[in-house]
Amino acid sequence: MIDQDAIRVVEAVLFSSPDPLHAGQLAQVLGHDFPSQRIRPLIDRLNKDYEATGRTFRIFRVAEAFQMRTLPMYKTWLTKLEPLKPARLSQAALETLAIVAYRQPVTRSDVDLIRGVDSSHNLRALLEKRLIRIAGKDDAPGRPILYTTTKTFLSLFSLGDIRDLPTVEDLDLPVGAGAQQQLELVAS
Repeated sequence: MIDQDAIRVVEAVLFSSPDPLHAGQLAQVLGHDFPSQRIRPLIDRLNKDYEATGRTFRIFRVAEAFQMRTLPMYKTWLTKLEPLKPARLSQAALETLAIVAYRQPVTRSDVDLIRGVDSSHNLRALLEKRLIRIAGKDDAPGRPILYTTTKTFLSLFSLGDIRDLPTVEDLDLPVGAGAQQQLELVAS
């Protein structure tokens, strides 16, 4: 398959998929002999074409995969068509999620210590919403459960991977601003 054909196939598949797709999935669609390492250059080429022609969308890296999305600057107009349904999280759940995101892997007792209150209800709610997952058990006495964020979390906050979370310096927050404030800004 020549690159131009591969580019068209990747574009069509990403355009029609409601979910982010991994390079391996895209390579598989192109054929068993198509190496997944060639997917990223094809996507880069598509994004350059979109930018050069003034398109309102790009292919973004989301949750370690790729997804076609409208540029953030058009959010105002898109919400007029169909208002976004925000993830319903209480302040306490958002705070718990921020702690898990910035400290992962983390135990419930670590979250409780940082928040100063019992976080088990919030952790269960975040597990149900698939924003966090159980990542195993700690080696500490009692072998407490370790929590980390999920691909759903990455997708919700438009993050390629967890390393894309902004730091306090990135957000230019006042000294002492916590992970919760950082996560709230990323979500907005």
